[in-house]
Amino acid sequence: MNTCTENKWHEVWTRKGTEGGESLEDLMKADGFDTGTGAISVKDWMRTSADIKKKLETEKAFRILEVGCGAGAMLYTFRDSGPEIFGVDYSETLLKKAKSAIPELQGKVCEASALDFDDNMFEAVFSHGVFFYFRDLNYAEQAMDEIRRVLTPNGKIFILDIPDFEKRELCEKYRRDVVYAGEEYPTAEDSPYRHLYYSKEWFHEYGKKHGMKVQTFDQDLESYPMSPYRFNALLTF
Repeated sequence: MNTCTENKWHEVWTRKGTEGGESLEDLMKADGFDTGTGAISVKDWMRTSADIKKKLETEKAFRILEVGCGAGAMLYTFRDSGPEIFGVDYSETLLKKAKSAIPELQGKVCEASALDFDDNMFEAVFSHGVFFYFRDLNYAEQAMDEIRRVLTPNGKIFILDIPDFEKRELCEKYRRDVVYAGEEYPTAEDSPYRHLYYSKEWFHEYGKKHGMKVQTFDQDLESYPMSPYRFNALLTF
């Protein structure tokens, strides 16, 4: 996905896709969940996986899709879970690692705003830790439109790890003062490493516009430094 043509993240993920092995911990590291503000314990990772499966009722699905699957750290926890698993990412090297670690994964390199799948293919679609890399809200809406397009009637969408606009100042202060010790370049608006923030209302308005019910949930992951500043959104028909 060309989510960040105006920043450095594509360069970062291309490099990470060439590093490490194929254990869950290796895949989490390749996906950036091993250090700094991105660090998450395996325990909390598995809790997140269980939450995705519960919210999306994946035991009833024939096919599930992760948008922005990276090296496959989350889809790794879906092996042998029943449904066919699909993933897309804009990093060819990360997707290659994912397909090597998860042989049954059907993966494609493509944009979140141009998913290379037919209409109505998936009963469940999720995206974890990806929407804050999008360049702007217009792109995010295009991605949501594509997710809806490939969703079956009565399918479910779960977007996780969304930066909360209401907590932006606190989050940026934490990143600047605690994590980067006063260096402002990672958090500045014109920074190549910036994050995109969303209001919960943005998702509610999107759901209302397209006849979907929306539930938002504050994150509660003890090991994850960004958890107090993030939320998840479930969209259903």
